[in-house]
Amino acid sequence: MGVRTFVGIAVAATAAAAALPAQADDPVRKVVHIYDNFYLPDEIKVKPDTVVVWKWPNDTGDVHDVKLKDKPKGVKRFHSDPAAVGYKFKRKLTVPGKYHIICTLHEEMEMDITVRKRRA
Repeated sequence: MGVRTFVGIAVAATAAAAALPAQADDPVRKVVHIYDNFYLPDEIKVKPDTVVVWKWPNDTGDVHDVKLKDKPKGVKRFHSDPAAVGYKFKRKLTVPGKYHIICTLHEEMEMDITVRKRRA
């Protein structure tokens, strides 16, 4: 099998997998980008069990982190490693309430996440 044939098969398989419907147990994801001294978006509302992924783009430059400062009762605090380029940090948020996120290296850098209550 030639390289072109192999690449063609790999592309077709990837496209077919992407076209599959999401499974009921697949987590919902929300991406937050980290830029120089701000999170984008800086405020989001999500359903319970959403996985929030913070991404440091390849051209961020400055070092940033993600720290849970204020949280709903019963939630364990989290804190990412400081990073600058191409890093990802994720957390699954299950408890309804408000989560206040800060960068410990830049006091003006903060965001809020509201996890909605579960519907009956």
